[in-house]
Amino acid sequence: MKDQDEKQHSEEHLGPAREYWWNDDYLELLAQRLHLPYCQTLVDIGCGKGMMGFKFSKYMPDGSNVIGVDYEPGYIAEAQQRAHSQFGHNQINYKFSVGNATDIPLPDNIADITLCQTLLIHVKNPQRVIQEMIRVTKPGAWVVALEPNNLVPNLMFDRYGETDFNVEGMLDVLEIKLRIEKGKKNLGEGFNSLGDVVPDLFLKAGLRDIKVWISDKALSIIPPYDTQEKILRVEQMMQWIETEAMGYDYQDNLNYYMAGGGEKDKFDAYWEKLLYNKITMKQKLLNEEYVSAGGSLVYIVAAQKPR
Repeated sequence: MKDQDEKQHSEEHLGPAREYWWNDDYLELLAQRLHLPYCQTLVDIGCGKGMMGFKFSKYMPDGSNVIGVDYEPGYIAEAQQRAHSQFGHNQINYKFSVGNATDIPLPDNIADITLCQTLLIHVKNPQRVIQEMIRVTKPGAWVVALEPNNLVPNLMFDRYGETDFNVEGMLDVLEIKLRIEKGKKNLGEGFNSLGDVVPDLFLKAGLRDIKVWISDKALSIIPPYDTQEKILRVEQMMQWIETEAMGYDYQDNLNYYMAGGGEKDKFDAYWEKLLYNKITMKQKLLNEEYVSAGGSLVYIVAAQKPR
């Protein structure tokens, strides 16, 4: 049982701004590609507060089932409440329950589509989770993973002035980011840039007709901050800034860095610079001067369970 003050997994990323992770017209395109208008049962593993199930249910026929599973009881409670208060008028049967992705509490062969979003990057054994997703999926039906490469933004620039970068300085930061990723994996807590290798994992799992697409969404912040999407994104960034360092915990990241072969003195110098930079970023956000194209790399990998 979680302590009342203990944070839920990925809590800093599950605020209202998450609702704008996808362009609606792109979701409609995905729904057609995945034949959602003909699906009777969608299963969302690691569903969080149910966002993807709610979004995709718009394209499913009346009487369909959307089933969400997550190991955080707090998220499941929010998803259940939202199903009743916001989507109760829909002719869709929503069901959310607590469960683990490595032992999904559902019968075999029930889903026309089984999906996960930013789940595989957090698990020790993604292959086992994929096998469980396959188990609950009907023969011939879809298994879908929406997973990022989170290293890519470290080679992106927000402002033109940043293009006069110091090569050695950028390489130092990149080394730290790589060691943090490597260390997290070494500690059995997942790999944050798993999206690239999902096709390989699907192939090893015996899935067929593997298709790969990329999300067309950029999480931009461009003045003026005059839309609900921008306002929520800025609010989320301000909340991150008010934490120790942009939503990242010092001790967790130090542990990852050390487990990735790094040295504490070098990490502490990086951390001090991070703390300094957030002061500048906060002022730019308050003045509506912060600019970011918000590029990212999120894969949609879909494949069929053999008949």
